[in-house]
Amino acid sequence: MKNTILSEKDAKLIEKAIIQYGRILSIHNLAAIFNELYTDNSAHNRINQLVNAGWLRRIKQGLYLIVDSLSARSQNDISLYVIANSLVSESYITLSHALNYHQMFDQYDKTITSITVKNSKKYNFDNHIYNFSKVKKDMYFGFIEKREGGKIIKIAEAEKALIDYLYLDASFGSASLVFEKIRDHHLELDLNKLQTYAVRSGFTILRKIGFILDALNLNSEQVFNIIKGNRGSSYFTADSKLFNAKWRIYYDDRIIR
Repeated sequence: MKNTILSEKDAKLIEKAIIQYGRILSIHNLAAIFNELYTDNSAHNRINQLVNAGWLRRIKQGLYLIVDSLSARSQNDISLYVIANSLVSESYITLSHALNYHQMFDQYDKTITSITVKNSKKYNFDNHIYNFSKVKKDMYFGFIEKREGGKIIKIAEAEKALIDYLYLDASFGSASLVFEKIRDHHLELDLNKLQTYAVRSGFTILRKIGFILDALNLNSEQVFNIIKGNRGSSYFTADSKLFNAKWRIYYDDRIIR
């Protein structure tokens, strides 16, 4: 049976680690704290013992979560946002979890999608998938910063999360979802900002947003002033066959039903 009793010595070190770094910290941060009372080898061994006892949990190699109580060994008491931003610091959370943050999405999703300018990666931790999608630097914008759990988290604005859906996933499902969210939340959304972000995201995204706004009888003048005169064309999805001449986009009429 594992010894799960935390000594007074270790309890003080853990408390100091939380105060100094928060509950998610690197092995280097842990070692710096434990080296105050242990030699290098002893500190390394003690950290491993605390991992085995459940007081420390590896999120990924070199990154740990401090468990406040062994009666709560999951991450339920710490934000998914904090974990995501700790996994890849140069990233922001987007798609469903960003819309959920802005109260525009009420479904529970096991996958937390983030955008990064670093390499695409995927991590599994505590029955959640943390998916990091690499984008060009021009698309790394449109997020806010908030302090949570002693950490700064970065999360997409609602308008940018909708743009990211169209940018990352050219499927019918994403197109339909964006149409639905703009339809249901256009009074809360900043439609000028949405169009500005569409312009920054390239002609394909611009055409998609303009087409959706027109379908909802919302003002699309800002994006149309950019697109008019351009003779290129885009596809909403690979299966789109109907053509809209104003926006020069092939679409599936199920998107706007």
